[in-house]
Amino acid sequence: MDISAANSTQPHPTAVDGADHDSALAKSRFLTREELIRRRLRRVRQLGRFYRDHYWTLMEDIRSKYRDYCWNFGKSPFICNNNENGNGNGNDVVLDGVGDDIVRCRFSGCKSKAMALTTFCHAHILSDPKQNLYMGCRTVAKNLPTGPSFCNKPVLKSMVPPACPTHYDLGTRCLVRALRKSGLGNTFPTNHKTNVKLHVLTSEFVRQIQNKRKIAMRETVPKAEIE
Repeated sequence: MDISAANSTQPHPTAVDGADHDSALAKSRFLTREELIRRRLRRVRQLGRFYRDHYWTLMEDIRSKYRDYCWNFGKSPFICNNNENGNGNGNDVVLDGVGDDIVRCRFSGCKSKAMALTTFCHAHILSDPKQNLYMGCRTVAKNLPTGPSFCNKPVLKSMVPPACPTHYDLGTRCLVRALRKSGLGNTFPTNHKTNVKLHVLTSEFVRQIQNKRKIAMRETVPKAEIE
């Protein structure tokens, strides 16, 4: 065993709060009641912070492991333990297509792993008639003679606008280009993160709407015929 590697994994000693003040009183034979209470209060508070940090670290570890378990097996480990020990309520809950083995997507020709609590992967989750969390991307991918063809990639229904990550980034870049053309390129940082204020967006949308109305009026107004 490598001694240097073992030493590197050992935790570093933690400094005690108020150590300088305690070292100044280290040679004192007696301490006043106030100094003793202050020293104990400092150490109790520091110990409480250590316990809280350790507690939340364990909670994050448990959340991560619980999420991985549900993702792999599609069911809670607590329900499994209760059913095995006979502590359930007598109603056996059976998940369709979910077991201890990795479940594959039921879509024809797809071999991806299914999402938790369903039998379809993320790309084919819209094929599940029981799901209520996802909807298709409403961005027009192609304009066909029969009508617009939407992207229809799965996105959460809470997404505003309802666009997949690819089309959302595309819309963001189009917005940035439109703001630059209108002379408002200094309203957002150079890292391409959209941090535009509301009044800037409002003025740009009003300008585009007015331009569309002007173009529509020019097309509707009949041109004067020259004899």
